[in-house]
Amino acid sequence: MVAALVDVPTNEWIELIEVPDDESRVRLLRLGLLDGRVKCHRRIRNGPVVVRRRGTEVALGRPLAREITVKRAGPDGERR
Repeated sequence: MVAALVDVPTNEWIELIEVPDDESRVRLLRLGLLDGRVKCHRRIRNGPVVVRRRGTEVALGRPLAREITVKRAGPDGERR
């Protein structure tokens, strides 16, 4: 299933598949968030979405999270 990052429930495993602009894409790539699955760790009401990968947490602002397209993935990395 494809959805916007902002709509993903907490504790859901996802893969980021589309990022709106090159600058954001480069930053997420440098953080290692584009080459595998990440966990939607926390959604702060009317605030950022916190994703986690390998012990690192990154807060993505709500406007950016609305524009990032994700694919849900199982905990073992299998896409659903």
